[in-house]
Amino acid sequence: MRDAAPVGDSWPPRRQARWALLLLLLAYILSFIDRIILSILIRPVSADLALSDMQFALVGGVAFSLFYVTVGLPIGWLVDRVSRRVIVAIGIALWSLCTIASGLAPSFGWLFLARVGVGIGEAALSPAAYSLIADYFPPERRGRAVAIYTLGVSLGSSIAYLVGGALMSFAAETGGIELPVLGELSPWRFVFAAVGLPGLLLAAFTLTMREPPRRSLGTAPDAPVRLLDFLRANKQVSIAYILGYSFINLPFAGFLLWGPALFGRLHDMGPGQLALPLALIFLVPTTLGQWFGAAMTDRAQAAGRGDAAFRTGMWCALALVPVSIAMPLLGNAWAALAALAILVFLVCASVGHHAVVAAAVAPNRLRGVYVAIFFFVQNVLGQAVIALVTAFLTDRVFGAPSSIGLSMAIVGGVGAMAGFVTLALGRGALRRTVSALPS
Repeated sequence: MRDAAPVGDSWPPRRQARWALLLLLLAYILSFIDRIILSILIRPVSADLALSDMQFALVGGVAFSLFYVTVGLPIGWLVDRVSRRVIVAIGIALWSLCTIASGLAPSFGWLFLARVGVGIGEAALSPAAYSLIADYFPPERRGRAVAIYTLGVSLGSSIAYLVGGALMSFAAETGGIELPVLGELSPWRFVFAAVGLPGLLLAAFTLTMREPPRRSLGTAPDAPVRLLDFLRANKQVSIAYILGYSFINLPFAGFLLWGPALFGRLHDMGPGQLALPLALIFLVPTTLGQWFGAAMTDRAQAAGRGDAAFRTGMWCALALVPVSIAMPLLGNAWAALAALAILVFLVCASVGHHAVVAAAVAPNRLRGVYVAIFFFVQNVLGQAVIALVTAFLTDRVFGAPSSIGLSMAIVGGVGAMAGFVTLALGRGALRRTVSALPS
């Protein structure tokens, strides 16, 4: 099927592009709030539903990633063929409803299924978003557009910690909240409902976004390209792209799932005490990291370096190794928070611009599924594997809840080093792939 050609060689008006980017950013913010709110509420949820660390890993990691990854590839296929704005709107509505359902869970099984639904809904967002961004923004502005979109990770995390802690404290003081239809909710159940409801409104607003013409970048417009043929032809760069950035993300993903437990067990800090420091950390260093990585990549790309994205990512990953090991082992809470600020800066500087690789390498009709493959691997590693490995080390190997820091240090340090090695080995392949593209 041929790509729809844009009118002339013009790009969509900047006003349309900026409105679309704003909606996508808001969607990504909400997706991360709904994704990580469970880890913030680990204490009351685990106590109320009697969850062990392994059960929490299943609910917080495996349940989300199980269907996120299994439906991600079919959704990526749809992204390359049908209206992307409709896919985004449906995904937002689904994950928002399932977040609300999480707050109604009477048991482990109900909560598991609700988090599965959150994963299915969120699987629709990023493949469609990156495909839209590639068709809205020309290459010289795409790195910063991707960085703005991926700010949703830091902004969503920051808001989740700030608002989650505030809502939890507010609801706890009142002894519970009564909402129309949902009835009276205990504090942690109210938090799930409060963060899920805004998504239903955003889903409707997303339909005001215009669908941009699809552009054929990275292959000749009339050349039919099959996924397996493309992956075989670009095996080296694809392995480096998908695995390298997924490995680097492991220290960040590990903290999102186990961070509140780390500070609760080692430093006796609850959601209320962590709300402001974590909100600031996930707002300022992450934002600076996104922009630093995007600016370095755009500048190197403008200078003709075909391996610009991998070059930025690998050096940030190397600096990340000692920080990932030290942060969860520090005995002083404020020193650990300072190390966390450095950790999230380096992860965001390394990974935040990853989609420029997909936009440059993958043809339009494969870009959605190509990005979906990336998120498939990233979420298997960053949600399911890291959750289970960390829980296994804590419960079975070290045998004490207080050893959560040691488990996180092992997983994070190995991930950062593996990411550095993978991107370093892939630089040559990326240079060759980019130089072979039609100008």
